[in-house]
Amino acid sequence: MEALYLPSVLIDVLRDGGSLRAWSFAPTPYFFPDLPIVFIFGYITENVFRTLTLYAIFQTTLLAYLLGKFIRAMEPKMPRLQSYVFSLLTLSFLFLIAEKFPLLYFLYFPSVHISAFLTSLWIWPYLKREKVPKYSIFPLLSLLTVSDRILILELYLPTLLAWARRYGRWGVSFPLISIRFFATGLIGLGLHSFIKIFLAINSPNKLSTLESISHWWSDLFTTVLSLKLPGIFLAFAILGGILCLRKGKESGHSYGFLGYFQLSLCILPPLLGLYSGQNSLKYSLPAIVMVPVLFGILPSVKNQNYLSHSRNFAFLGLIFGLGIFAVVGEGAGQFRDPWESIRPPETICVDEWKEKDPFVFILSEPRKARRILTYSEKRVLAYPIDFSTLEGSYSVSNKEWFLFPPEGPIAILPEGLGESRIKSFYGEPTRVLNCGSGNGKIWIYEETEKIRDYLQRPVQKTK
Repeated sequence: MEALYLPSVLIDVLRDGGSLRAWSFAPTPYFFPDLPIVFIFGYITENVFRTLTLYAIFQTTLLAYLLGKFIRAMEPKMPRLQSYVFSLLTLSFLFLIAEKFPLLYFLYFPSVHISAFLTSLWIWPYLKREKVPKYSIFPLLSLLTVSDRILILELYLPTLLAWARRYGRWGVSFPLISIRFFATGLIGLGLHSFIKIFLAINSPNKLSTLESISHWWSDLFTTVLSLKLPGIFLAFAILGGILCLRKGKESGHSYGFLGYFQLSLCILPPLLGLYSGQNSLKYSLPAIVMVPVLFGILPSVKNQNYLSHSRNFAFLGLIFGLGIFAVVGEGAGQFRDPWESIRPPETICVDEWKEKDPFVFILSEPRKARRILTYSEKRVLAYPIDFSTLEGSYSVSNKEWFLFPPEGPIAILPEGLGESRIKSFYGEPTRVLNCGSGNGKIWIYEETEKIRDYLQRPVQKTK
């Protein structure tokens, strides 16, 4: 659903004539660089699935390149080619285990904080050398901070602590570049507050600190004891951060930066009330990605020739393993042609009935509504509704959809909402349409006054 957030914004604004002012954006709006890149790829492909596939290829390629540069910043004696080989080895390993650790698929999506991770990998080698092109990097960094404030945890805080450790805790000996660097962060935060005057940006859903820590500790303890990958990787990410801080005393402040980076992303989300379940590990995903990097470098031997050869052999072994995996896997059904149009079954059903029935839009639970809106070839309008109240869910939607819905019959996709609950709120449907596959149905309401009242209630409460 998060991967379809930006495509749905662009579809509504560019195709259907919606207004950005009427949108209620996610707490992290991803205005830059995610939004323009999705727009460019969407313009090229004219298909959401192809757009996301192209985005995944682009983002993974950029991640491999920037991760290789970051590894060089940590280990300057490592040959340049070797650093990129090691980067590819890491990403290939993560790709192999993603089936057992689905959160790793977030590495390929827009609007899931990965651009902030790429920014940290990109900017640190410049900061380490204390030499940053003043007219190019800092303006971009301000835009990136506006788009995703998690950079405060991923970049500014670790850099502050790493410099304090090297130059003195009060900052009087910090490099001159630090003045412009931290000013950039403040400008980004200021611009984020400023655009809230013109655009509706939601606040993140937070729990109390104690409740968030309780969820985090319970999930960590349970997954480690049951030997599940999320818990194992999170534990190793914390351990890697501690080891980096120890190694940083003798091997340079890049290790100090990475140590604080790991610990900030692992420990601060529950302390800030951002952790509500295992899906909240997305905040710690960059620290998890760095685990194979850390445990490939930290125990490294001093003989660089031996080190280079051993990693090359590991990389060749991985390619051989990938080949075997592709040949003896469960068949070609695992792989999809990226140029095909992949549409969810509910979208196919809605498109088929749209040609036969005069309903003007369809209601469903938010995940399905996002998929219908983005994948429908018949341009069906799909409105998300809240499961508990069956009122309009406009937290990441266009408010005008609910305030000014088009006149005519309304369709409802009951799956995931509860048929008896729908009837108790909206009454009996006028007719029921069965999907061609026989695995779903669509309810049509000709009397729509009650439904329209439920759609508008949340918007009217905020006026």
